[in-house]
Amino acid sequence: MAELQSSERLIINQLFDHSVFTSTVTPDMTHATVDAINALKRPTVQKKITSYLNDLVGMGPDNYQENLLFLLGPNQLDPDAVHVLLATLKTIINEPNLQTAEADRLVVAEKIVRQVRSEVINLGEKEIYRLITRLFVDRLGLLTPDQIDGPLPDQTEFVTEYWDVSPDFTAVAKCLVDALIAEQTPPQLTQSQQVNRELLLHRYMSPDTAPVLWPVLVANKHVIAAQWTELQRFVLECGNDYALLLDSQRQQSAAMPYVTALAVANSLGVGIPAVDLNGRIHQIAQQLYPHKDISVYDVTTALRDNALIQHQQGFISPTPLVKRFAVRTDDKGDWQ
Repeated sequence: MAELQSSERLIINQLFDHSVFTSTVTPDMTHATVDAINALKRPTVQKKITSYLNDLVGMGPDNYQENLLFLLGPNQLDPDAVHVLLATLKTIINEPNLQTAEADRLVVAEKIVRQVRSEVINLGEKEIYRLITRLFVDRLGLLTPDQIDGPLPDQTEFVTEYWDVSPDFTAVAKCLVDALIAEQTPPQLTQSQQVNRELLLHRYMSPDTAPVLWPVLVANKHVIAAQWTELQRFVLECGNDYALLLDSQRQQSAAMPYVTALAVANSLGVGIPAVDLNGRIHQIAQQLYPHKDISVYDVTTALRDNALIQHQQGFISPTPLVKRFAVRTDDKGDWQ
């Protein structure tokens, strides 16, 4: 395995985080990102990135006009999310001010949500807004929240929310649609690639959650750990009955869904039936934030993405990682 350079690591890590790496340089980019964009123009760099990802998980990125798309990660899309994604792509691409070369690439969030709602009729506007934010703002990074001419502090009017549309939006949209409609032939994965996919998707493994793959991980843990170490980001921690893919770039979040997820995981004890998880989330969220509306979906996502729970045979139990965290109140009585 050839040693990765810093630009190649940056591109791969961004693909893991956002599923895309776009090629247009913008004024707010770091020098490292600009260097990575320039490096991607070299065929040798593209080849090394594809080779590394193929060796690791049996799949390289799609490349469309030097915009990379990598649809393997912790946030797999369900049918509703795919429907919202496609409807949002069409709606934003057809926005009149994006049909010209104007510098203003802002769209009104409420207008986009309502237009998507006209196509995705089984979801409400609130859930559609959350999905668009999760897909296009948080995951893909193709929309950036913005506000224009907001009210003064003593005014009570609502602030109109805008989304700043990435200049690569159309190119990435083309790549996304091609990937979603293409006939996917499942690759023939080696056992190590299957282990790495499991670690990338769930960040956690045990003999109970992956009984077939666990012996493969134990027999090859040093080789697999070295593959992840090459990114200078992940550390594979293997205990007698668990494995964790620890992420050095993950910062502990103070976001309410994350704090709620930690409290829920700490409350599970030896575990609860999976059908009771939503009720437990509602119960804990009400205790932590009695005057806030906490999304069950967001808490469930935080539980999964932070490897706080394992799901087996209709039963939800905490992973060993939960023991490293505690949810408590500070001197002001605020949860942390």
